[in-house]
Amino acid sequence: MKILLATFWAIPGRGGVWPLMNSIKEKLESLGHEVDILGKLHGGLGYQIINKNWVVKNKQLLPILNNPLNKNNVPQFNAHQRNRYCMELAATYFGLEQYDIIHTHDVISTRCLSRVKPKKTPLITSIHGALARESTHSYKTPNPNAVIQQIKKTQHGRYYWTLEKLGLNSADLIHTSSYWMRNLLIKDYSVSDNGIVSFQYGIDIEKFLAKMNNKTGINKPLDRKVILYTGRLVQIKGINFLIHALSQLKRVRNDWVCWIVGEGRMKNELQQLSAQLGLNRYVKFLGARDDVPALLKLADIFVLPSLQDNMPLSIIEAQLAGKAIVTSNAGGIPEMVNHGVTGLIAPAGRSIPLYKHIKTLIENDSFRNGISSNTKEWAMQHWSIDLMIDRILTIYKQMLFK
Repeated sequence: MKILLATFWAIPGRGGVWPLMNSIKEKLESLGHEVDILGKLHGGLGYQIINKNWVVKNKQLLPILNNPLNKNNVPQFNAHQRNRYCMELAATYFGLEQYDIIHTHDVISTRCLSRVKPKKTPLITSIHGALARESTHSYKTPNPNAVIQQIKKTQHGRYYWTLEKLGLNSADLIHTSSYWMRNLLIKDYSVSDNGIVSFQYGIDIEKFLAKMNNKTGINKPLDRKVILYTGRLVQIKGINFLIHALSQLKRVRNDWVCWIVGEGRMKNELQQLSAQLGLNRYVKFLGARDDVPALLKLADIFVLPSLQDNMPLSIIEAQLAGKAIVTSNAGGIPEMVNHGVTGLIAPAGRSIPLYKHIKTLIENDSFRNGISSNTKEWAMQHWSIDLMIDRILTIYKQMLFK
């Protein structure tokens, strides 16, 4: 088969959907299939088929988009809308008729490619996050008293809820990795249960374990436990609640350090909050790094305090590294972590329970080591990329011969 994997988001990247798409590509190619990956250029400058170095810049496409429009009759596009239409034009330029299967990895690319692909070509989408509900979290930051029903009536809310609905309705089949996401799509958008298939992710376990042995320029303090967070520094990840939890921890213990790995629009705000709470000696912002597996090897505890999440790759990696995990009950995370057995789960958006769980793991070595052992054993059984690829190929073949 010739397969196109596509995303509206910028590629390549250290996190997010990119590692998953790249793993799917490599595994499918090892089985004899031909796979291309379509995504946005960094900076939003255009689109690319990354493995073939095919690039179309937005500046080449915008004259095609703008010239036919009568500016007196057509509202001015915002940047997001322009990028969507540019993706459609770029995909047309690259030629979608060459592919047997199109497999998108977000609702935006699903909507875009559905409008320009050949009718006979099956389009499958993997939904990795709840876009509209995530947008409500960002809206609530400056409007903390707003509720979902109010937000859905705003221009911001109408745009994202409509866009998500259009994307979901544009796929021939929807894949979710968690039952939380499956149930959410049925509840929010009345997606047919028969139009969804659910199975978990997988990663190349051997490759990940090998990366854990790579060298890193970071040294573990001999006299402190290491708490590690990896991911985007954005509001939806709840990192401000982690910092407040660490402020509580500082009052009772000083034998720890927290490494925060990642970049994002909240970085300066989080650094300022950490400094205000007197955590400069304890909390280290390490930026975006390529040595996360090696850092996981050094860590004692992994923390992910998300306000909303589906099936985060960061938890999968922490489990394969055999780390004790403290996380939230957001989204699909409880499907990944068994409270008291493979980790400790706190209510999302609550810093005190988060603090108590971290404190428990720091002060009880035998309990923490037991959690770590259970986590590693469970992860080795559940995150096989071979199992994921078998399931993906099954649905590809079902759609081709439908």
